[in-house]
Amino acid sequence: MFKSRQLRLISIILSLVLVYGCNISVKKKGELSEVEQMYNQEQYKNAMNVARYNLSKDPKDPASIVTVWKIQVLQGTKSIEYAQQFYFQAKDKVAEYGEPLIPYLGKAIATDPHNSVRLFCLYCLTEFQDTLSSKYIAQVYEPDYKLGDKASNVTLDFMRSEASMALGAQKYTPAFDGIIALTKSPDSEIRAKAAMSLGLLGDQRAIPVLEELAKEKASWVAEMADTALAKIKRGE
Repeated sequence: MFKSRQLRLISIILSLVLVYGCNISVKKKGELSEVEQMYNQEQYKNAMNVARYNLSKDPKDPASIVTVWKIQVLQGTKSIEYAQQFYFQAKDKVAEYGEPLIPYLGKAIATDPHNSVRLFCLYCLTEFQDTLSSKYIAQVYEPDYKLGDKASNVTLDFMRSEASMALGAQKYTPAFDGIIALTKSPDSEIRAKAAMSLGLLGDQRAIPVLEELAKEKASWVAEMADTALAKIKRGE
């Protein structure tokens, strides 16, 4: 009798699968959650409501946490300054929620149309000292990397220079070529950050480039290059 009931139950479940399909199917790996889909469709109010509902059930749901943050960045000025300000407000929570956030933050750096959101997510990833976070940050150096199409004051060189500081501090040597490219930027602030990052990275291949930067008329660039050279030569 028990086996008969079990077979009937299995038969009912199979029938439901055939009739209703995706309504009772398990979400596939890599498939976007509902809240991510709403965000991507620019249904920000709905995405925020769903994310908050999800968090009322699971306060550590990473997709919902990151979605709420991204929308809150958009509710600001969509600028470098606001992305930085909001990151400082959120950084303790980033550390608290931990590594499950990493893929959602990393995905945004490559795909979000809002560059202030990309910058905020890049800053958040600097809270994690691991190779996966470094790889996500290093996406900005890929030859085909392009910024999102929404207006902001975030430039590609600025995004890359902020990445260089993080990756230099993490000693992420695959970023070497990307950081070296920044030493040729027409912006003296970008060149200075590149010099500082090369010093943090500690790769001796940077010595000839830093020696050239140390000759610059822009005193800040020259000072950063001298400091970086000293660090590398001391083996720090």
